[in-house]
Amino acid sequence: LETYARTDQELAIQPGGYLYATHTLSKRLAVGLALNTPYGYRTQWPGNWDGRAVVQESQLSSYSAQPTVAYKLGENFSLGAGFIYTYGRYEQRRALGQYDDRTAQATYKANGSGVGFTAGIYGRTGDNLAFGISYRSPVKLKMNDGTATYANVPARDAALFPASADLRTRLTLPSQLSVGLSDKVTKNLLLTFDFTLAGWSTLDSLNFDIAPSGTVPASRVVAKRGYEDALAFRIGAEYQPTAQLTVLGGLFYDETPLRDEYINPEFVDANRVGGSLGLAYQLTPKLSLEAGYSFGYGQLRTARASTDDERVANISGTYRTASHNAALGVSVAF
Repeated sequence: LETYARTDQELAIQPGGYLYATHTLSKRLAVGLALNTPYGYRTQWPGNWDGRAVVQESQLSSYSAQPTVAYKLGENFSLGAGFIYTYGRYEQRRALGQYDDRTAQATYKANGSGVGFTAGIYGRTGDNLAFGISYRSPVKLKMNDGTATYANVPARDAALFPASADLRTRLTLPSQLSVGLSDKVTKNLLLTFDFTLAGWSTLDSLNFDIAPSGTVPASRVVAKRGYEDALAFRIGAEYQPTAQLTVLGGLFYDETPLRDEYINPEFVDANRVGGSLGLAYQLTPKLSLEAGYSFGYGQLRTARASTDDERVANISGTYRTASHNAALGVSVAF
């Protein structure tokens, strides 16, 4: 059924944050700690939209702690390695499309954690040219502490949908292999380039294993994802017009890991291009303020609902995406 109706997502804000700290232990040895929110999204659609049986609201939040040790091999090369601990929360809400009652809904919530590692090398080939290579392993979040709830299910189907049941799932955050170059073209101008290969292929499907509850047997809800590895490219510039002020800018291109047959309104992804601007102002020799903004624009993508594979939840339509990101930061040197 083609309704030719246009539906706009509701405004959904996904907060994040970061903290980076380093400390030199000796001439060659240093330690660091990174606290950040590496992956996350929030999707929210109107309650009466045509795809409510696919998704009405979905959110993923992740919080990582990464202690790292770096060792300076010589004047021009350093090695680093660290441990990654990530805690994640996932929630999805959708209507039960087999019923006319739009308030008949399923909600899946889960949280859990996982571990991984990171390693990298930094080097200089001269006074102005530097490079870095880093690898972050995939992190499998074992979400055993979850709940599946069903509301307003007709009495005749109560034996199929429990009011509440335990849920568990697994969600793998992708690996990242990054290579970057920087060139100090002039005293005041630094140019950078990097590309990243993200291992999205580890996220083949998202399965909810629902435990038995009363007379309702155990069940599994399968959502096929079929992601593929994808590349991202970024170029940037850093210009320092005064001793206190630094102006930053950049352009990026992100390749989507999602094939056409798996386009899903829960997280509509596309090849994206965009740009960013930033400022850093040195208030004192040890204190600076930072601000940044980026905008990304996704290609137009058309989805066709498949009737051949019930594991692929979708709704036919044409999707266009845009994203806004803003950040404020404080840098302190001790």
